[in-house]
Amino acid sequence: MLCDTSPLPRVTTAILGMHTDEVWNMEWSHNGQYLASASKDKTAIIWQVEHDKDPSVREIFPKHILREHKFPVGCVAWSPKDDYLLTASENEIRLWDVERGTCIARDVDYHSELVTALAWLPDNAQFISGGLDQKIIIWDLDCKPRDSWSYCPIRVMDLTLTPDFSRVVAIGMYDVVPEVPPVPTPPENGVPQARPTTENRVIVYDLATKQPETFISTEGELTSVKISLDSRCALINSSAPRTSPGEIILYDLELKQIVRKFTGHKQSRHVIRGSLGGYDGNFLASGSEDGIVYIWHRDSGKLLEALAGHGSGSVNSVAWNPHNVRMLASCSDDKTIRIWEAPPSVASGAPVNSAEPAEPATYEQDGGKGKG
Repeated sequence: MLCDTSPLPRVTTAILGMHTDEVWNMEWSHNGQYLASASKDKTAIIWQVEHDKDPSVREIFPKHILREHKFPVGCVAWSPKDDYLLTASENEIRLWDVERGTCIARDVDYHSELVTALAWLPDNAQFISGGLDQKIIIWDLDCKPRDSWSYCPIRVMDLTLTPDFSRVVAIGMYDVVPEVPPVPTPPENGVPQARPTTENRVIVYDLATKQPETFISTEGELTSVKISLDSRCALINSSAPRTSPGEIILYDLELKQIVRKFTGHKQSRHVIRGSLGGYDGNFLASGSEDGIVYIWHRDSGKLLEALAGHGSGSVNSVAWNPHNVRMLASCSDDKTIRIWEAPPSVASGAPVNSAEPAEPATYEQDGGKGKG
């Protein structure tokens, strides 16, 4: 199958360097005008992006730096109307007013362990959280719990809603205690102890009933799940032993089977997140522990691009801009976010020899703009 790769984002047009430690996660607003980033430095930043200008002169600047977290920030989520932003730090959830940059609600009581995922319901007034404490909770805008899942057997690593809001897809670890332990463990009070083993599972829930529809056991620790725009497929990142490269699977929610696997990147220890996007959602991108951004063709599974530019450490997350399909963001252990775009002057099918423009715009901690 021939694939036009000319619209792929393969040059760096901006380097955002305001964070002072590893950048772990990020998400574009639905209108594509803002990018929220989450960092180990205990802050989240709302970046504002100008789309009506040439990339060489476009401004990307921090609208707000959200500093009230006591611990590293692990996840962010935009409300459907882009007027609120959620952040999670350890077991705390905060709700922010995007225009003012102020925290208007918070909770630290209901999750007893790390909150790993946040997702909004379509009414713009309720959201869902998942955590390592095996809880999935529905909240209101006061950060008060309104409902919860009665059955969640996994330590949730990530969850998301399908775009048609019919399902919740959760991934995580399931502890299994065998009836007869394969290796005896030291007894306590004279009773032999079974050694628990861990399975990695995907659970698909019906959102209306909160009941599970599908259970899938997989190899490798699952770290991220994203859903295609047609609500048909789930893109799942999973780690592998250091002797293996790791893989990304595309799971068909209707057929209830894996339809494609993507390899070429490296993931054995870290939480790495992928993203579906580009024209008609035909491409997927992922970070990698080797500091490279990888892009594949969704239908063929062919690896199309390996974008170098980040410094040492992992590229932890990537995100396609929903407003501009030629734009991709990536964040890294090197404390930066890179904005990648398709070269505007390249004709369809013409080769591009560099993943780095002459002078990408850089934005440093003092708020100034310079050149890389």
